[in-house]
Amino acid sequence: MKVKVFAKLNLTLSVGAKQGEFHPIDSAATSVDISDVVEVVKRADSLVKVSGVDTIEQERNTAYKAAVAFRQAFAGKSTAIPGVDICIQKGIPFGGGLGGSSADAAAVVYCMCKLFNVDIHSPKVHELCAALGSDINFMLFGGLGRLTGKGDDVTYCKQSQPLYFALTTFDISMNSGVIYSAFDTLNAVQVNNTERVLSLLQQGANGEAITLLNNDLQQATLSVSSYANDYLDFIQAHNMCCNMTGSGSAYYVACQTAEQAWQVAELLNAHGFTTDVCKSVPNGIIEI
Repeated sequence: MKVKVFAKLNLTLSVGAKQGEFHPIDSAATSVDISDVVEVVKRADSLVKVSGVDTIEQERNTAYKAAVAFRQAFAGKSTAIPGVDICIQKGIPFGGGLGGSSADAAAVVYCMCKLFNVDIHSPKVHELCAALGSDINFMLFGGLGRLTGKGDDVTYCKQSQPLYFALTTFDISMNSGVIYSAFDTLNAVQVNNTERVLSLLQQGANGEAITLLNNDLQQATLSVSSYANDYLDFIQAHNMCCNMTGSGSAYYVACQTAEQAWQVAELLNAHGFTTDVCKSVPNGIIEI
């Protein structure tokens, strides 16, 4: 079975004080049409094999972990879930705050639910995804949603009109653990525009929503690395507004139309910033 699984952008990211091992968040997120292609095929034995991703050891790959956890969770007393071959074609940049590893895990769970007749909406699947990673439940269904708690409690919304993004990526991967630790040392002003942004997007008031996009982790990321300084100076000099997704490293300028997004992308590319255009999409995964 083969699927296309989409990346995500955080439109807002409000971060609370650390509680135990985690920081509670409140985030508006959207799927965008940047994708990985994931194929899952049953094996005749119990092994799980992952191909197409050479930058990380198989046992540390979230797609591998998802398949192993799925087999353990849904094997019955008299039935066994066989192993699978997983082939990943990467299109989502690694470590850019776009949810690439979570997307691959969600795609594996989706495919294995279909292959082994498991209800994808079941509480057990939700628990499995939550244990694997904070945003995997969102990636499983995608679209526009509100992520709360550790990020695994998701309320889905219907967006009236798509948003377009001039998305700039950098040749650097940010470690979210390091960024959250830096966040804990800063007394940054926290802003929570999530509810308002989602309400505006559902009404079709995209222009007003764009003015409220924010990310509480941006200051922490800037305190750890200067990779985006030239980009941010350029954005400010041209009277534009941008937002960071996740804990970095990608930034985007949100636009109401594709034409506006392409104009911004052309300007940024002309000055050395690697920028592509993407748009919001209503699903996290589609079968191909």
